[in-house]
Amino acid sequence: MKPLPHRPRSPFAELVRIEADPAYRALFLAELDAAIADQDAEREAVVSAVEVAAERLRRVVCPDRGGRGV
Repeated sequence: MKPLPHRPRSPFAELVRIEADPAYRALFLAELDAAIADQDAEREAVVSAVEVAAERLRRVVCPDRGGRGV
């Protein structure tokens, strides 16, 4: 999204533009959806990495149980 030229604006000027300009609203919502999808993908990657690390730690702590039951 192309930022607006910098000039003093009311705190809600961007919201007013989003509400008033259908093309700008569509662009804003598309970029918002993409940012949310990226954030979800990052979160899933972190959760996966934590699960893998936890399983490795379980194997180190309890090798006789195959890492289970900790």
